[in-house]
Formats: sequence, structure tokens, C-alpha cells
Amino acid sequence: MPNPLFLQELKRLILIKTNIKVISPSDCRIISSSVQKELKKNISETTIKRLFGFAEIKHEFSKFTINTLMEYVGMADEHNIGKKSLDIEQVPEDAFEQLRARAQRITYFTLQNIRNRCSVPYEMTIARKFAKHDLMFFHSSKYSYTSFISQPGYGKSILLSHLVQQMFIDEEAPFKKDIVLFLNADYLFNKELEELSLEERIKTRIGLHQHTDLIAYFNDQWLKHGQKFIIILDGFSELVINKTTKQKVFESIISLVTNIDQHESIKLILGMRSTTWNRFYDKIRYSYFLKSKWFPGNYFNLNDSSNVPPLTEIEVEQIFQKMSPLGFTKISDSLKAQLKFPFQIQWYYQLKEEYPAFDSYTNIIHYEIIARFIQEKIYNSTYATEKVLFCKKIIHLTNYGRRGYSVTKTDLIKELPVFKNAYMELLTDGILMEEKHVKSGFPSEFVRFIQPHVFEYFLFTELYELFNQQMDDRFFELVHQEYVGNHVRFQLLQWSVRLLVRLHKFREINAVLNLKLNNYEKNYLIYFIAENLNYRNKKDPNLLQQIKEQQLHKLLMKQFIHFDFIDSYYKDAVKCLIDVADSEETALYYHAILAIFDCLSLNQAKILKRLEKMESLKCEAKNWDINPYETVKLIYLRIKDVAIAENQTLQKIEDFKYGSKINGIRNKELPDMRQVISYLLIFLLNLFYGSPLEATKIISAILRQHPKLMKTRKFFSIYLLNLMAQACARTNPSKKTDQMEKILTQLYADESRVNPTLYAQSVFLSLKAEQSKNRKDYATALQYAHECIKIYKRNDLAINELFTYNLIIGIYKELKDDEKVEEYSYHKLNLLDSKQVNVPVFKSTSFI
Repeated sequence: MPNPLFLQELKRLILIKTNIKVISPSDCRIISSSVQKELKKNISETTIKRLFGFAEIKHEFSKFTINTLMEYVGMADEHNIGKKSLDIEQVPEDAFEQLRARAQRITYFTLQNIRNRCSVPYEMTIARKFAKHDLMFFHSSKYSYTSFISQPGYGKSILLSHLVQQMFIDEEAPFKKDIVLFLNADYLFNKELEELSLEERIKTRIGLHQHTDLIAYFNDQWLKHGQKFIIILDGFSELVINKTTKQKVFESIISLVTNIDQHESIKLILGMRSTTWNRFYDKIRYSYFLKSKWFPGNYFNLNDSSNVPPLTEIEVEQIFQKMSPLGFTKISDSLKAQLKFPFQIQWYYQLKEEYPAFDSYTNIIHYEIIARFIQEKIYNSTYATEKVLFCKKIIHLTNYGRRGYSVTKTDLIKELPVFKNAYMELLTDGILMEEKHVKSGFPSEFVRFIQPHVFEYFLFTELYELFNQQMDDRFFELVHQEYVGNHVRFQLLQWSVRLLVRLHKFREINAVLNLKLNNYEKNYLIYFIAENLNYRNKKDPNLLQQIKEQQLHKLLMKQFIHFDFIDSYYKDAVKCLIDVADSEETALYYHAILAIFDCLSLNQAKILKRLEKMESLKCEAKNWDINPYETVKLIYLRIKDVAIAENQTLQKIEDFKYGSKINGIRNKELPDMRQVISYLLIFLLNLFYGSPLEATKIISAILRQHPKLMKTRKFFSIYLLNLMAQACARTNPSKKTDQMEKILTQLYADESRVNPTLYAQSVFLSLKAEQSKNRKDYATALQYAHECIKIYKRNDLAINELFTYNLIIGIYKELKDDEKVEEYSYHKLNLLDSKQVNVPVFKSTSFI
């Protein structure tokens, strides 16, 4: 029969594999079924009960039973394990190197066990610098013990494994001559050794005679050779113990610390979860001696009972580069912030393994990580029903988040008898945490979700249930109004959008986007929707058909009418939606919008690449009165300084200026998406082939075709008014121009009626600069102009930047400041050179 220590390790690994914290007789059936399902081999429920002590052992376990259970947990050969790390024959008292070798074998076995259980390939994990610094200080200090304390999932065991390897085992390790004993707590605190003190258990494990005084023995080694004995205990959360036994474990640790006293030869390091540490600390909080011997570390946080800080951005980048050699800069800042919490890295790794080609810049990865975490730790765990009900209870006690995110333990106390096991697992699994707040001198215990995002998830599910699983206008108005000024509002909208995409309820998305959101929020949400569509498209074969049937793109295009050429989310959302376009017509809409960005940047490579992508859509482009493909091609040829003799598109625009209608539209109609894009392309083409005076003719032609535009406060109406005022300010400033400026000022000041984009505001700023110049208020004009330059430089809007340089040059010419004229002419020419634009008309100060 295998030795008791081997069986203890086997039992421990079975409990880890089945995610059972406190085993009961009924769990033995679950283990038996799991073995049968995974290996197609039968281990009876009674055999499992005998292994865990719930039934009498009448005979030795068969070789088949042991081998099957070893295969189930992925254990190495029993004989080798016994020889390498678990046998406990005693060594002579003076055989110090043999004792070192035994401690080393146990340490190596613990390290291998951590590597095997690591949720990502161990090679992708890193050592933590703060831990090294803390250990360096602790090793040479008068403190007897320290602890690495964290919530579950912070990589505490990985941290300790790297620390042991780096500080005690590697060739360049600073404490290589010390003896380090790194082991799991259940290797010491088990039934086979329950009658022994912790000091006696350690001597048993390393093979030191029981009559030898452990402290005196290693104190002698320290005085003679400067070698310390470092004991590292981890895995307290895996101990299968009850409340009484737990107190005995704590008392044995306290006893060892007390015996160490002032001796520097033995150092004790504990790896504990915050909940375990809090219970241990309750045993020592009133002992000055015990507290004085504890080194809390440099990052101890009293509120969280943790001294393991989140990963730094440099550490996240190191891990990320091991997972993916692609650019770390490509992931969003919010995702970088989330990956600072190590528990999220394993889920990110799983997602990248499943979808290696999927990249995102919104929070979609974060939401998928949280969803998987909750699925694994709650819905797929033991006591799942009770856990879900308990989480819902917390949401109700916070009045759906209106009273904060934590509740007093006394409010929950009535539920604890029913949900005791579920509650304890929620604590140990890192879902919930207990914390103490002192109010008016009296401590009160509170319970809250460790991760606020888990709170947000359950808040969303409860609101969803409250509205009978209907996310309509009423649902979104409640979220929008009730949580105004609270960051959770936007999180709830994102959880909602994610679920709507998963359920193919695309029409309901309109209710979200019709909320009175600012432009940043709307652009981000559309981008978030687009990335969710791309993500789901990789696993959902029916998605594209549902998009087409529910006309999702038509719905989204109504939201794109504001053309925010400054917000990167707007541009990235359009790029993302091309991948789930349901027709060539839809794809052409998106490419035409992106082509405007490309042309405004004067980036020839981008424009050429856009033309290549639009090449396959040339037939669809012919259905447009103003062919977007031909328009972009004309602009590209202009930048390349290729002469154009006659062109059908240019002729159509000329005809349009003088009364020819586009698509036979009735005069009372507002322009649709295709017509608005066509008008923008006409304005864009005019920048290269026309003049400000021609721009006024284009605007007049549009208003003749759509007189209703001047009676609305839609984005396009205000944009046209802005362009008209700007063109007039450049060509023929008058009282009419001043009147248009006044109207625009009033409109932009009334945020309840107008929600201007950043781009629209920059165009209005440019108008104010032109008008200030016309009024000879040069200082104000320059102030506005320089603000515009900053905006346009930041967003690569080279054409707009050239406009502004022309304005500044014009101001300094009127001021007769030749030096400044030369300076800004140089800036302008430098910009053109950087874009490799050599067209003579562009180098003129009045080309636009």
C-alpha cells in the first residue's frame, strides 16, 4: 500500500481537480462519476469514501485504484514521487547536507506542483520585483516571520515559486547557501501528524531526529556558517479542515513564532489569502510580541488585508510579450489596467488561444473575462444556486447599487445559516470579501464584491429580471436616469449591448443609441457593438443573416450621420463594421466614410490602400450619382499632380452647382445617408479642385434641393451653416456672415438642443478665427488658430491644418511681420513635404 504521505497528496490533488473545498460523503459520488466520465474507468463511490476516511479500510487499495486516481489528477509515477520527495527516513544529526538535500527535494516537488497547476503556461509568468525587495529586507532583519497576503487569483503561489527559485536555487541566488523548505500547508497539517507540534512536524519532514531542538540546531548552523533555515508555507486555502482544526493550525504557527523568539537562524514565510490572514490576525492582534515579530511588507493595505499589489504596467507588458509577440501598445488602456489583476490574465490567455486573430481596443475582452470568471467560479461550481441567490441578495440590500456597493454583515446574517457553505466558498474563491470599518469608535463588518465588475454584472442581471428580460426604452431610460453621475451607468449599457448581440436582438440596440449620450459615449458604444459583432461572428454562423434581416447596419448608419473626424472611436468603429457588412452597398458606405478621413490626412499610402479596397466595389459605386471610388481616385491623382482633362464626376458637380438635381429627390425630403456622404465628397473634392467661393455655390445647391434642412437642427444642417459662414468669412465677409456666426454661437451654447462633435467645434473655432481676423482682432484670431493647429495635428487632419496655416500667414502679412510669415510658410511647406505633396497650387497661400 502507498505510504500515508503519498495518499495525502493524492487526496489533495483530487479535491483541487474537482474544486471541492470541504469534502462530505455525498461528494464521493461526484468524484466517482467524474473519474468514470473522464477516463471511462470505474472507481466506486465506496472506494472514494474509504480513501477520504468516510468508510472503514478493510484491505489495501489496489494498484488499479491508485493508478487510475493518479491518472485522473495527472500525477507522476508513485514510486518516483515517493523516492524523490515524500519518503521521510531520518538522517544522522550531523549530516547537514543530507538534510539540505531532503528539504530541497520537498521544495522541488512543491515548485513542480505549482508549475503543473498554473492556469497559464508557467513560462509566461514572471517574478515580482517588490517581493524580492521585501524578502531581501526581511532576510536581514530582526523579524521572525512575514506573509504574502492577497485575495484569490493574485498569483500568490506563482509569486512564491519565482521567489524561491530566484533567491535560493538559481546559481546567482543571493541566499543559495541557506536551507529553504517550501511546502504546502496540508503536507504538514494532516491527520498522520496531528499529535505533533509544528516544530516536530517540520523535523519529521526534513528527517531531523525528534529529540533534536530545531531552533538550537539551526541557530548553531547560523553562528558557525551563516546559514539560515527558511520555512515557506503556502496553500492554506486547500486544507480540508473545520473551524476547530483551523484554530489548532493557527496556534501551532504562533507557537513556532514564539519559540523562534530573537533567533535569526529561522525565518518563517506564510502565503495566505486575505480571509485566512484576517482570521489568523485575530489570534495575534492583542499580542505586542507576536505583532512586533511580523514584517507586513512594504505594500500592506489594511482595508483589503493584502500586501501583494496589482501588477505594474511594465510587468503586464512583460507577461503580454510572452503570450503574444505583437505590440502591447495595440491593446486598450482599460484592458491594460484590468490585466494588472493577475486572475484576469488566465482568462485573457484562454481567449487568445481560442481566437488568436481577434484584437480589440474597447472593453469587450474585459467583459468576456468577467463573464468567464463568473461562469467558472459561480455557475459551474458547487452550491451554484445558493451562490447566485446570495449574490442577488447583496444587490437587493444595496437597493440596486443606490446605497453603495457593500452591505453590513448583520444585514446578511439571517441568510448565512442557509447559505453558509456557499458564502464561505464565495469568500475563498475571491468573489466576496469581508472588511471592517470603524464608525464612532465602533467596528462594523461589511461584505462586498472584491471586483466591482462582478457587482456590475449581477446588478445588470437583476435589472434585466426586474424588466422581465425586456431591454426596451423603459429599461434604458431607467438605467440612464437612475444612475446619472455614476460610472456604473455606462457599464450597465455595455453589459446590455453585449447580451443584445448574443441574443440577436439588434432592433433593441436602437433604444440604447437613442439615449441622450454625449458624442464620446455614443462613438464608444457603437465601437463596442462593432467589436462584439466581430467577436460573435467567429463562433456564430447565423449572425450575419440576422444582421441583414434586422437591418442593423441601417440603424447604425443613422448614428454615423455626425461624422466625427476627430474621435478615433468613430473611425475605428467604421473600420470594425466593414468586417460584418451584409452587402456591397453597406461596405461601400463605410469605405466612403473612411476615404474622407484618408483624404483629409493627405496620406497617399492610405488613400491608395483605400482605393485598392474599394476596387471590388466599383460596380456598386456606379449606382451613386457622385461615384465615391472615382471621387477618391480624382483626389489621389490631384495629390500626385496628375493633370485631368475631362471627367464625368467633375462635370456632374458643375451641373449640380447650377441647378441639376441628384437622384431626383423631392424638395421636401431631408438627405439620407448616401446623399449626405455624396455631399461631403463634393465638398472634399472642392478642396482640391475648387475654392471657397465654389463652396458657397455647393451649399446653395444643396439647400435648393433640401429646403427643409434650414428648418431643422440636425447635425448636417448646422455643419452646412458653419461651412457657409466660413466660406463667406474667407471670400466676402459681411453682416450676413456676422449673423450666421451669431446663430452658430447661440446653437453651440445650448447643449440641450445641440450636441456638437469635437470636429464640428473645431470647424466653428476656425470660423471664429477667420472672423476675428476680419475684425482686425489679430491676437484673438491667432489664439483660435493655434488651438485649431493643435487639434488638427493631433488627429492628422492635414488639409485643415493647411487651412489654418494660410490663415496665420494672412494675419502676419497684414501685421507686416515678415519674420513670422516666413516661419509659418516654412511650417506649411514642411507639412507638405512630410506628405510628399508637390502640387504648386497647394503651396500657394490662397489655394483654399
